[in-house]
Amino acid sequence: YIGFNVDKPPFDDVNIRRAFSRAVDKDKLASLVFRDMVQPADGILPPGMPAFNKDLSGLDYDVVRAKELIASSTYGNVSKLPLITITTSGWGGLVSQGLEAIIQQWRQNLGVEVRVRQLEPERFLYHLGQETDEMFYSGWIADYPHPHDFLDVLFRSGAEQNYGEYSNPEIDALLEMAAVESDYDLSLALYQQAEQKLVEDAASLPLWF
Repeated sequence: YIGFNVDKPPFDDVNIRRAFSRAVDKDKLASLVFRDMVQPADGILPPGMPAFNKDLSGLDYDVVRAKELIASSTYGNVSKLPLITITTSGWGGLVSQGLEAIIQQWRQNLGVEVRVRQLEPERFLYHLGQETDEMFYSGWIADYPHPHDFLDVLFRSGAEQNYGEYSNPEIDALLEMAAVESDYDLSLALYQQAEQKLVEDAASLPLWF
């Protein structure tokens, strides 16, 4: 997934986050870059995880809508966007094919140049919270099979792995209710509500499973 640093312009504006999300063709990435060895992700929770929602409404690829979102943002057009850098793990300027393809799509679809800053893998894993630029390119593997280990760990206000500093009191309240709800099915339904709101708010850009 790609994380947005909501504390830094331009991703403090939800319309810019949504625009960058809608300007990435995940199906093309899965087919051409990964030879169909990955599944494009509309949401955060993967298939097989409790609370996975096959009916979740994602931010679909739509270049026209992406440009409209930039026009309706506080910036108005791409020429007024600040410099944007994405933080990733690696050495020696060798950018992964996946990230290279995403940056090319932003260039082609939005006319935006995104710079890449690499951190050595150990530094990336343990210091990303202090080192994050406007965006970061990362992944997540569950420590235990429960939606809490995705939604709370990555997006609850103040969570240690919430590297983009995302904060939404409404989502925090849903996550808190889900965590203490004794009815299992109702708890999962609350997690699904939280995930849908996270996707609509473009808290991150889910890419593939």
